[in-house]
This record gives sequence, C-alpha cells and structure tokens, in this order.
Amino acid sequence: MRGKKGMRLSRRAVLVAAMVAAPSFPSGVVAGDAHWVGDCPPPVVVSSPDGVPCVPGDSTRLNPHVWNGDPNCPPPPSLVPSPRPIEGVAPIPLMPPESTPGQTTDDYFRLDTDSPSSPDASSVPPQESQPPSSSPESFSQQDDAAQQTPDPFANAAPVDAPAANNTDFNNISASDLSSSFASTQSSFSSAPTIIGDFQGGGLAQINATITQAYSFHATGTRGALPTFDRLGGGGFNPDVLAASGTGQSIGGSAFTNQFSIVEPIPPTDADLAPSSGFLFQGGTATYTETNATQTASTADYTDLGNGDQWFIEYEYQQVIGGSEGAVRPAPSPGVSVRRVKISENFSPEVRDRGFVNYSFFNDTYGGLGDISRFVVGLEKVLVDDLVSIELRLPIAATYASYQNLDQPEDRDMEIGNFTLISKFALLRTERLLWSGGLGIGTPTADDTRFTMRGHDIIQIHNESVQIQPFTGLLCRPNSDWAFQAYMQLDVAAGGDPVYVNTNLSNPNAGNLNYAGDFRDSTLMHLDFAASRGVYRNRDQQARLNSILANAELHYTSTLEGSDTVSAPNFTYTNLKDQFDIVNATFGSHFVFNNGLIVTPAMSVPLRDGLDEQFDYEAIVQVNYIR
Repeated sequence: MRGKKGMRLSRRAVLVAAMVAAPSFPSGVVAGDAHWVGDCPPPVVVSSPDGVPCVPGDSTRLNPHVWNGDPNCPPPPSLVPSPRPIEGVAPIPLMPPESTPGQTTDDYFRLDTDSPSSPDASSVPPQESQPPSSSPESFSQQDDAAQQTPDPFANAAPVDAPAANNTDFNNISASDLSSSFASTQSSFSSAPTIIGDFQGGGLAQINATITQAYSFHATGTRGALPTFDRLGGGGFNPDVLAASGTGQSIGGSAFTNQFSIVEPIPPTDADLAPSSGFLFQGGTATYTETNATQTASTADYTDLGNGDQWFIEYEYQQVIGGSEGAVRPAPSPGVSVRRVKISENFSPEVRDRGFVNYSFFNDTYGGLGDISRFVVGLEKVLVDDLVSIELRLPIAATYASYQNLDQPEDRDMEIGNFTLISKFALLRTERLLWSGGLGIGTPTADDTRFTMRGHDIIQIHNESVQIQPFTGLLCRPNSDWAFQAYMQLDVAAGGDPVYVNTNLSNPNAGNLNYAGDFRDSTLMHLDFAASRGVYRNRDQQARLNSILANAELHYTSTLEGSDTVSAPNFTYTNLKDQFDIVNATFGSHFVFNNGLIVTPAMSVPLRDGLDEQFDYEAIVQVNYIR
C-alpha cells in the first residue's frame, strides 16, 4: 500500500512540477482544474509589462476562471498551483509530444480521473511545510499523515470540468454557490427556452344590447302600401314607407289598420340610427284616427279628408361583444396583455438575461382582428444556480380599452399587467433540472370603458391580482437533445367591479350602477417541448455558436365554469363556458457568441371554433444572456 501511495504522489508531483516550470498556459484552461493547497500564497494582483494591472475578475484583462492567453498578462495565480518542487524530479515538457496522434492541448492538461495514467486526486497527500524526501521512510511517514490529514483535493471541483463553451450540464453545479456558469451564454444550448403560444387576453366579453326606440304621429296616403308624412316635419314627403300589411281588415275592405315599415332613408324628417353601430330592427305604422292616442282604431281610414292619423314606431339596436359575429367587440380589460403565460420564453434554468418577445396574432377571435404584442423582460440571478427573479411587462397594438360607441372602433397601444416571477432550482443533476416558482400579475392594464353620447354606459375596473404558480422540468439525455415539460395555474385572487348605466338607450337619463364583481376563470397551461442541436461551431471566434431546432405542443383549459354579471340588457361572461385550446409551435434558436440568442417561430391552432384563438401567430424572441 505504501508503495502504491508513493507512486501516486510521484505522478502528482511530476505533473505539478511540470506546470510550475511551464513558461505559459494555453487559453481555455478551466479554473476548476487548479486549487490552492498547503502553504501556497493567496492570489495576488499582477501587472503586465505595459503597466496595466491584471486584476482577477477583470474580463478585459484577466479572468480568474479562464486565462485568455494574453502574453502581456501572466496566468492568474488561481490557475497556477505552486507546491514546493520535489527534489530529484526534473520538469517535463508542457506540450504533448508531437508523435502522439489525436492528442490536443486541452487533452494534455485535463486531469482525467478515469484514465489509468492520471493521478488519483483522492490519494494525493497534503503538502508538508518541509521539502518532501524521496526515501522509503519519508513515504511511510507521508502515508500515515495522509490517513490523519484531510485530503485537500477531496472536495475539489471535478478535475475534468468542461470548457466554458461546453453545452453539457457538467458546467452547471448548484453545489458550488461561487460558480456562475449557469448564468452564462454557454448554458443556453443545454437549457434552451420554451417559445410559447398564448394570445394572452382575457377570455371574458361583454354582451350588451343597446336599444334606441323612436315614435311619432304621421298622416297617411291611401293605397295598398301607403306612405306616411311626419306631423310637424320639415316638408319632406313621404318620410316613412310601408312594407306590407298586417292585422285585421276594417269594414270588409282590402285595407288593414297596421303596416310594417322599412328603415327611413334620407332625406326624411324621421329619426335615423344614432350611430353607425346601430342596426334597424323594424317597426310598424298603426292607424289611430287621431294623434291623441297610440291605440289602433277600428274605423275606416279610406276617407283622408278627415285628417286620419297614424302612429309610427321603430327601433335600432347595437349589440356589443358576446359572439364571433358581434357588431362591436367588447372584451375584458387588457386585451391580449392581461394574463401572462410564464412559459413563453421560459427555461427552468436561472439566468442573468434581458429579453424581448414579439408576437403577431392574425385574426384574433371575438372580432378583435390582428394584434401585435411585445413583452419586455429582465431576469436576475439572486443566488447562483438556485434562485432568480424576473420582471415582465406586455405592450400591445390592439383593440383600445376605451371605446366611444358614437364613433368607429378605436385601436391603440395598450400596457398590460406587470408580472413579477420568482424561480427556484429544486433539483439539479447532470441530466435533469427541476424548477418551480410563483408569478404575481399586478393590475396595471387599463380599465374597460364604453361611452355613448358623452356618457359612460359600461365600466369594468381592472383590479384583480393573478396568482400563477408553476413548475418546469428539463431532461437532457445527451448533448444533442433536450426535453421540457411545464405546468402553470393562473388564478384570479379577486374580482373586477362591473358598472352599468341604468338607461343604456338614453344614458344621459341614467347613471352608472354597480352590477357585481367578475372573477376570471382559473386557467391551466400544459406545455411540452423538444430541442435538438442541428449546428455547432467549435471555433470560439465565430459569431454563430450553435443552432437548435424546437418543436412544442401547448394546451390551455379552464378549470371551472365562467362567472357572469348581469343587468338589464347586459351580461358580462366568458365567450365560452369551457375552453380547451391546443396549439403547436415550431421554431429555431440561433445562439451567437456575444450572448445574443434570436428565436424566430410560428404557432398554429390545432382546434377550431372559439378554441381557435387566432389563425396563426408569428413570433420573434431575442435574449441577451450575460
């Protein structure tokens, strides 16, 4: 046993002596391969020949993790273990023999514990304060000391740690809180983001019927289809035309006492639609004989010389929201920017990054048309490899939250609900990463407001906080493939107050009354993604590092029936009681060497009807990972 331990020490001593004697180091040496032991001096600030200090941690001059090979800067002390030289052992060459085929510089410096020719880190004894002796007695003493003294290499980082541009999970270790490899750009290929699919707007819509009724007396002409001239009108004649006769016959004649009428058209003294959103609902002309009553008369109206009178009544209606064919959409607050789906541009990994998502939704359901949405976000690591905090703010060019029903539909830039997301790495192995956390959606989106004739008729206040617990799992079976699964709940912590005018037809004669609180349905999101590396560039100077192909399947469902708030001629509820949305997303991640990742993608619905939120979604996501 003593001879074996002595042999281990000799191999370690030979390698250490070679490293100390070496005049320079190649770039790419990993900090995890070197450790300070014994009475070695601590790292110090060194200076280059040009006088500029090479401060450890200064990436432009000297990085304590990786030496860049700058001849003006000596390698950092953290990379140079400096035990006392072993007497009687000559230095060995730094570079491998040229005759060794297939062996690279990195291979030569890698301390591979699996190789029979590599020193066993666990068997290397601690450095003594006195120069070691090569006699058998001294080896025996060192063996006895090694059994009592903790091994300085026992808790060292793996000696075969990969280079910083490696896409393996080996460069991500939660056990070493001083390591920040998980926050670097090199980790993206190991833990790519899910792209996403969600339209993001509230599923609730107003369903209101606004009725505008008109009535007046008029004189009628004789005939099978009489015409009518409004009393007190400006002289236009006729003002209203009959469409067909209904009701009983009078005196056995061929004429009747009531006719349906057609919509008045200019020029006319009759009242017209209050705005372009109102549709004619029909009306009648009833023979009353005089203008003192609205009740039909049984007298024969053929004698017009007696000033026979008719009562004209008809109405216009405007239906807002409530169906795909609605005259006017009326969605809940924050159209397309109210409910945030965390899995969009999401990874279970914790990172320092900034990002921007862009989505173009073609022909969004509920009559909302095309929508362009941006999400700006920032993620910051609080505890390396373990905890991060993320901020998201959606902004969309969409249907405006404020609508004047006397004017055409208005579209505007809308700010959505600001969301705060905390993420925790719960389990981390070389092939598996499990994270979870909580998102809080704050009600920063505008309230929904509808006005008519200068008066508010409907208001829905955005006051509910969204609670969004989530969990994500990443599995990497090999260096080419990565699989992810994700689940999120979206729960409204409260309701949004709804106010409705007591007189929708004549809002200036009514006032806003509280109709109740509307609580959004709880949503569940399930997402599955597969990523495969299709291109890798080993040249560290190349701009494009790698390309990953991504395929995803997304499912969103309501976990409860929709809430409803009602008032006369007004309801506010979901477009559909239960939603089951299934979308597929396909895209690619282009990973650049400067920390930039660009992701173009396309999402398509796999269901129809109201489960089809849009015809298609075009996506571009940009991440910058520090």
